[in-house]
Amino acid sequence: MNLRRLLRPARSRLLFLILVVPAILVACNEGDPQSTFGTSGPIADAQADLFIFIFWIAVVVFVLVEGALIYSIIRFRRRGSDDSLPVQVHGNTKLEVIWTIVPVFILVAIAIPTIQVIYEQREPPTDQGPVLEIKVRAHQWWWEIEYPGEDVVTANEIRIPVGQWVNFTLNSDDVIHSFWVPKLAGKVDIIPGDVRQLAMRADEVGVFFGQCAEFCGEAHAKMRFRVRAEEPEQFQDWLDSMRRPPVELVSADAIAGQTLFAQNCSSCHSTNTWQGPNARNERTRLAGLRLAFLDNFKDTVVIPAPNLTHFATRDTLGAGLIELNETNLTRWITDPDDVKEGNRMKDLATPYRNNSLTSDDVRQLTAYLLELKPVAADAVIEPDSGGGGGGSATERGAATFAANCSGCHSTGDNRVVGPGLAGLSSRGDDAYIRESIVEPNAVVVDGFPASVMPPGFGATLSADELNDLIAYLKSL
Repeated sequence: MNLRRLLRPARSRLLFLILVVPAILVACNEGDPQSTFGTSGPIADAQADLFIFIFWIAVVVFVLVEGALIYSIIRFRRRGSDDSLPVQVHGNTKLEVIWTIVPVFILVAIAIPTIQVIYEQREPPTDQGPVLEIKVRAHQWWWEIEYPGEDVVTANEIRIPVGQWVNFTLNSDDVIHSFWVPKLAGKVDIIPGDVRQLAMRADEVGVFFGQCAEFCGEAHAKMRFRVRAEEPEQFQDWLDSMRRPPVELVSADAIAGQTLFAQNCSSCHSTNTWQGPNARNERTRLAGLRLAFLDNFKDTVVIPAPNLTHFATRDTLGAGLIELNETNLTRWITDPDDVKEGNRMKDLATPYRNNSLTSDDVRQLTAYLLELKPVAADAVIEPDSGGGGGGSATERGAATFAANCSGCHSTGDNRVVGPGLAGLSSRGDDAYIRESIVEPNAVVVDGFPASVMPPGFGATLSADELNDLIAYLKSL
């Protein structure tokens, strides 16, 4: 007897078990963040129950079919050297009727609860209290989050109150994405130009992992997000904090980093949507950046990018990819492609294209972003005087420009989203500049589309801020 030949099947079975058993155990782990078991909300509960119901029907069908197959193989196997043909039977009407009718009943048994669940989950119930509305827009490769009516805009981290129904309005800014929070609800594909709805409710406090579940480009696998469910009081505190101004910068590095950010990062990222008008205009701003990118995607240096208002209050970085801390943030700013391959920050941002970002710059930007927090709820906020603090009108206007305009305009001749503003005073008088701000579509520079600048932008500035901004623009 050949011992090697005898042991070969045993080795094959062992190798099969080594590969398959761990996969099965992981797939059935309810505690895994992206397992569809161990659910935490009624939508996911109903979907899991439906899955289990269909699964056991499939198990019964499998056992019966495989049992019949194995029985037939053994019962009617060839015996010895008998080469004669078995009795040839043509058709069995009773058997054919049975295996036609039984699948019909099986399909009906599956279809009825499936259709019922689909219809029940089309929208949140209207008899279980107020429904929180959240708008989500998918980008390659991050998530834009807006709370309509609350003047709150953020990115990649969604906060919801425990026990309250939430209705998500889903859009895509580019390609097909899929919004999926396994512990709370099933996935919904988001198709450009189409608006999708998804309802869910969290029944317990926790952080739930989300993921884009539709291949959407190079960084698809790292397009993640978090849903944080918290007590209603904590959720309201967070909403209130997002509408408060940031704390005063403390460290010298953070103060220097603020200037660096305004010069290099504010073309794509916002940090000022704690102000209601800016929050309401953020979608328009991002839409303008998108149009500018599509208009000149080979040479553009701007693209819609995550909102960074009160960035230091977040838990994650890189669209839910890694924990937010000084080490990871330094690594991200130094080389974002090392953390998230395929992201466009490394390809488009000017400091990376001209290799001008120094280690000191990285340290200062990191310090600035980690100090972006809202002031305490009981903090006494001194009202601005003269449009934005001390200094001359030109100095105050420079601060207003950095906070509100630098994302779309440069102070030189180069084009960002809008035209460069160098030498603006030679193009017109104070009235011309004021009209360009208050009624932007009244004065459209040749070569630029209308309606890119938010039509209500002038209303976001006080009279003093507007005067200071005009003084600064005239100095360019």
